[in-house]
Amino acid sequence: MSKPVVFKRTLLLFMTIFATHSFASSFDIKAAMNEMKLNFKHAAEAQSLEDMSSAIASFNLVLAELQNANYPEEKQALYADGFEQVSAVVDEVEKQLEQGNLEQAKAQLKAIDDLRVEFHDKRNPSIWSTIFG
Repeated sequence: MSKPVVFKRTLLLFMTIFATHSFASSFDIKAAMNEMKLNFKHAAEAQSLEDMSSAIASFNLVLAELQNANYPEEKQALYADGFEQVSAVVDEVEKQLEQGNLEQAKAQLKAIDDLRVEFHDKRNPSIWSTIFG
Protein backbone atom coordinates (compact mmCIF):
# COMPACT_ATOMS: atom_id res chain seq x y z
CA MET A 1 0.00 0.00 0.00
CA SER A 2 1.45 3.38 -0.92
CA LYS A 3 2.19 5.99 1.73
CA PRO A 4 -0.58 8.42 0.65
CA VAL A 5 -3.15 5.60 0.83
CA VAL A 6 -1.90 4.51 4.27
CA PHE A 7 -1.97 8.11 5.49
CA LYS A 8 -5.47 8.65 4.12
CA ARG A 9 -6.72 5.41 5.67
CA THR A 10 -5.11 6.25 9.02
CA LEU A 11 -6.57 9.74 8.95
CA LEU A 12 -10.06 8.42 8.13
CA LEU A 13 -9.80 5.83 10.88
CA PHE A 14 -8.69 8.49 13.39
CA MET A 15 -11.56 10.78 12.36
CA THR A 16 -14.03 7.91 12.68
CA ILE A 17 -12.79 6.96 16.12
CA PHE A 18 -12.89 10.60 17.24
CA ALA A 19 -16.40 11.04 15.86
CA THR A 20 -17.52 7.81 17.51
CA HIS A 21 -16.24 8.89 20.89
CA SER A 22 -17.62 12.40 20.48
CA PHE A 23 -21.08 11.25 19.52
CA ALA A 24 -21.26 7.87 21.29
CA SER A 25 -24.59 8.67 22.89
CA SER A 26 -26.26 9.19 19.51
CA PHE A 27 -24.62 6.23 17.74
CA ASP A 28 -27.19 3.99 16.09
CA ILE A 29 -25.83 0.44 15.98
CA LYS A 30 -28.66 -0.87 13.82
CA ALA A 31 -28.12 1.88 11.23
CA ALA A 32 -24.38 1.15 11.25
CA MET A 33 -25.03 -2.55 10.69
CA ASN A 34 -27.33 -1.70 7.79
CA GLU A 35 -24.65 0.56 6.32
CA MET A 36 -22.12 -2.25 6.70
CA LYS A 37 -24.52 -4.60 4.90
CA LEU A 38 -24.86 -2.14 2.03
CA ASN A 39 -21.07 -1.69 1.76
CA PHE A 40 -20.66 -5.47 1.76
CA LYS A 41 -23.18 -5.75 -1.07
CA HIS A 42 -21.35 -3.09 -3.09
CA ALA A 43 -18.05 -4.92 -2.54
CA ALA A 44 -19.57 -8.23 -3.65
CA GLU A 45 -21.04 -6.64 -6.78
CA ALA A 46 -17.95 -4.60 -7.68
CA GLN A 47 -16.65 -5.03 -11.21
CA SER A 48 -13.32 -3.29 -10.68
CA LEU A 49 -10.57 -3.11 -8.09
CA GLU A 50 -11.33 0.56 -7.53
CA ASP A 51 -15.02 -0.04 -6.86
CA MET A 52 -14.32 -2.90 -4.48
CA SER A 53 -11.55 -0.96 -2.72
CA SER A 54 -13.94 1.93 -2.17
CA ALA A 55 -16.68 -0.35 -0.83
CA ILE A 56 -14.24 -2.16 1.49
CA ALA A 57 -12.85 1.17 2.74
CA SER A 58 -16.40 2.28 3.61
CA PHE A 59 -17.09 -1.12 5.19
CA ASN A 60 -13.94 -0.78 7.27
CA LEU A 61 -14.92 2.70 8.51
CA VAL A 62 -18.25 1.40 9.75
CA LEU A 63 -16.48 -1.59 11.29
CA ALA A 64 -14.21 0.80 13.21
CA GLU A 65 -17.25 2.69 14.48
CA LEU A 66 -18.87 -0.53 15.61
CA GLN A 67 -15.69 -1.72 17.31
CA ASN A 68 -15.65 1.45 19.40
CA ALA A 69 -19.35 1.52 20.26
CA ASN A 70 -20.71 0.72 23.70
CA TYR A 71 -22.58 -2.56 24.10
CA PRO A 72 -24.32 -4.18 27.03
CA GLU A 73 -21.68 -5.73 29.30
CA GLU A 74 -23.03 -9.25 28.79
CA LYS A 75 -22.62 -8.89 24.98
CA GLN A 76 -19.37 -6.85 24.90
CA ALA A 77 -17.04 -9.86 24.54
CA LEU A 78 -19.21 -11.41 21.84
CA TYR A 79 -19.26 -8.22 19.78
CA ALA A 80 -15.53 -7.62 20.27
CA ASP A 81 -14.70 -11.17 19.15
CA GLY A 82 -16.92 -10.94 16.09
CA PHE A 83 -15.61 -7.56 14.98
CA GLU A 84 -12.01 -8.69 15.53
CA GLN A 85 -12.56 -11.72 13.29
CA VAL A 86 -14.25 -9.61 10.62
CA SER A 87 -11.39 -7.13 10.78
CA ALA A 88 -8.88 -9.93 10.16
CA VAL A 89 -10.79 -11.03 7.05
CA VAL A 90 -11.04 -7.43 5.82
CA ASP A 91 -7.25 -7.22 6.11
CA GLU A 92 -7.00 -10.29 3.85
CA VAL A 93 -9.45 -8.75 1.36
CA GLU A 94 -7.36 -5.57 1.29
CA LYS A 95 -4.19 -7.59 0.67
CA GLN A 96 -5.83 -9.28 -2.30
CA LEU A 97 -6.98 -5.92 -3.65
CA GLU A 98 -3.48 -4.45 -3.28
CA GLN A 99 -2.15 -7.38 -5.32
CA GLY A 100 -4.78 -6.79 -7.99
CA ASN A 101 -6.70 -10.00 -7.27
CA LEU A 102 -10.33 -8.96 -7.56
CA GLU A 103 -11.75 -12.49 -7.71
CA GLN A 104 -9.71 -13.69 -4.73
CA ALA A 105 -10.80 -10.62 -2.78
CA LYS A 106 -14.42 -11.42 -3.60
CA ALA A 107 -13.88 -15.02 -2.50
CA GLN A 108 -12.75 -13.72 0.91
CA LEU A 109 -16.13 -12.01 1.30
CA LYS A 110 -17.65 -15.46 1.87
CA ALA A 111 -15.74 -15.64 5.17
CA ILE A 112 -17.25 -12.31 6.24
CA ASP A 113 -20.73 -13.55 5.42
CA ASP A 114 -20.08 -16.78 7.33
CA LEU A 115 -19.01 -14.73 10.36
CA ARG A 116 -22.15 -12.62 10.04
CA VAL A 117 -24.34 -15.72 10.20
CA GLU A 118 -22.34 -17.23 13.07
CA PHE A 119 -22.35 -14.13 15.27
CA HIS A 120 -25.93 -13.16 14.55
CA ASP A 121 -26.92 -16.66 15.71
CA LYS A 122 -24.81 -16.24 18.85
CA ARG A 123 -26.28 -12.80 19.51
CA ASN A 124 -29.87 -13.95 19.06
CA PRO A 125 -30.03 -17.72 19.62
CA SER A 126 -33.23 -19.43 18.58
CA ILE A 127 -35.51 -20.79 21.26
CA TRP A 128 -34.70 -24.32 20.05
CA SER A 129 -30.93 -23.89 20.37
CA THR A 130 -31.46 -22.40 23.82
CA ILE A 131 -33.55 -25.40 24.92
CA PHE A 132 -31.61 -28.18 23.18
CA GLY A 133 -28.16 -26.60 22.93
